Amino acid sequence: MTHTNFEIKPLSSQDRSKLRKQYLFAVLFLLVASAIFSFIYFFVIKPDNFSGIPIVIFSIFLLFFAGIISYLFWNTYIDLKRGIKHCYTGVVTDKRIDKHTTNSRNYNTRIGTNTRHKSSRTYYYITIDNKEHSVPFSKYTKVNVNDKVYLESSPKNKEVLTFTVLEKNQNPVTPTVNTSYSTLFKSKSITKPMSQSEIDLVKKSFFKKVRRALIYITIYSILLFMLWLGIFLFLIPVIIAFTYTSIKLLILINNYAKFNRNGRLKNITTVQVTDKLTMTSNTNSTKFRVTTNVENIDVSQKIYNKLKTNDIIELHKATFLKNLVGVSINEGTQYLENL
Repeated sequence: MTHTNFEIKPLSSQDRSKLRKQYLFAVLFLLVASAIFSFIYFFVIKPDNFSGIPIVIFSIFLLFFAGIISYLFWNTYIDLKRGIKHCYTGVVTDKRIDKHTTNSRNYNTRIGTNTRHKSSRTYYYITIDNKEHSVPFSKYTKVNVNDKVYLESSPKNKEVLTFTVLEKNQNPVTPTVNTSYSTLFKSKSITKPMSQSEIDLVKKSFFKKVRRALIYITIYSILLFMLWLGIFLFLIPVIIAFTYTSIKLLILINNYAKFNRNGRLKNITTVQVTDKLTMTSNTNSTKFRVTTNVENIDVSQKIYNKLKTNDIIELHKATFLKNLVGVSINEGTQYLENL
């Protein structure tokens, strides 16, 4: 078991220069926000013609953005005043991607309609010996689980000042591809009949996908009926979505029929784990993703916690449908009932 080597060091001149750039970011953010709020205030709200309610709402949003800018300024000021940085040396034990989606609705008083806006931001994290750190995407892509890294960050603003991969995983895996040259690990695949429990999982997954497709097709059909006499331009994306979903459903049904006609077989592929990460979101359930030398797979949390990089595992997939129904590890086949 490794332990994080933690140190506190003084900020270098390069570190201070990097932190001062946060002031520039805050000023640019302030200018953009001011321009947006000025446009809304003078051209949308028009305080001379409306009651005080829109102005109150506008003021609340203005205070909110002012708080964000003040927070950025204050954190940067504290880091520069303290003049220290936190330094971590250790092994990456986990990775995480967090996608945060926000939805907003604005009412345009001039034309009397609601407009919806959807925005999303993605954050990247690595865990160094059980302590999670936020890092930029460029740094996140450089490391795999079990790599030894060195990270410097500001205590208050959590700005990454230095990030270095000291040592790659002791047994790196070369991805297997269909070429003539040799690789460190070569995957192999065999075909076997499915057990009844696996057949039930495939059937459950099939009907779940069919129900979901039928729901979307029903929604698209209603939209087509309602918009048929309207503007044709709005019909085009609905027609495309309806056609695409219908074709996918027909292909799914055809592949399921092939699966049944050909004896309900499964392919068992031996692969090697190269990395793993957790994917979180405020709109979807958490996904536990494992990267292998062949493909990426989503597994249950129970399986995710059991796997380590360089583990040799077997993936059980239904033929034609490509449904992942189980993962064989040292303790036997773990079925994916909860996926």
